[in-house]
Amino acid sequence: MISIAEAPGKIIISGEHFVVHGSQALAAAINQNIRVSCQFSRTNTINYKHQRLTSNYNFTHDPVAVVRNKTLSYLNRKENLSLEIESHIPRGSGLGSSSALCVATVSSIASLFHEKLSKKTIYDLAMNGEKIIHGNPSGIDVAVSVFGGLILFRKGNEPKKISLDYTPEFIVSVSGRGRKTSKMINKFNNFQNLTPNYFNSLVDSSHILTKEVLQSLLQKDYIKLGSLLTFFNSTLSDFGLSTAITDQLIDLCLEFGAYGAKITGAGGGGSIIAIAPSKKTNKIIQELNNHGFKSFSVKLPQNGVRTWSKD
Repeated sequence: MISIAEAPGKIIISGEHFVVHGSQALAAAINQNIRVSCQFSRTNTINYKHQRLTSNYNFTHDPVAVVRNKTLSYLNRKENLSLEIESHIPRGSGLGSSSALCVATVSSIASLFHEKLSKKTIYDLAMNGEKIIHGNPSGIDVAVSVFGGLILFRKGNEPKKISLDYTPEFIVSVSGRGRKTSKMINKFNNFQNLTPNYFNSLVDSSHILTKEVLQSLLQKDYIKLGSLLTFFNSTLSDFGLSTAITDQLIDLCLEFGAYGAKITGAGGGGSIIAIAPSKKTNKIIQELNNHGFKSFSVKLPQNGVRTWSKD
């Protein structure tokens, strides 16, 4: 029997980086995913089907191996497993590939042993891999991949799922420039050491801004939402998290009619998101693709991790 788990990536709509320091953040699962297939084997193997997911870690520090071992220990099992990983999320894109990988690994292993883990347990086990990759993650990426949907997240608290009575559509554009999230986090945190009082005031501002972003989304006020996204992007840019390429992507979105746009995730490359009038969305995506940037739309919300089996 082969157990398969598929976990979604994410976009952060508001609050990235500041969420590590106590601000709330708003994020959503997207229809880009990672699939992990798990079966019993004579030896432990990990097969990355896509080169972009090939691990740079040695075996004892490979996040998948660590998550596998933690999950087996939790289940009190010692069997050897073969894991095959297939990604549809570009690595280093800021769309949550590492968290989706960890979540799908936990879920596929548990499913193989016919164990139904709580979402909290999947989250806790997956975080073991995220900590290897990112050092001190907030946990928002893992939470989105586990719970799915649109969530309001604050570090240390239970994620709050947000219900909408409509289906918002965001534009996502991938810069093609990968970066290490941990490096961007360290760059951001350096500002806290330089100007702690100013930094703390920005954390408070991010918390308030995220509330405003959520309200504008609930009220379907895309004009206000776009303005808030662009404003928040300027804050992230002040911390040196934008690049010439992400600036170009945002400028293109605004030029062709988006209400607003911002970096999503760690910055330093990665991806941007934008909100636009529905009649202009396809045109903006076409223009971004014409400039050589992989771009697509995502409709919210999407489901969290799911599992199934095949013989």
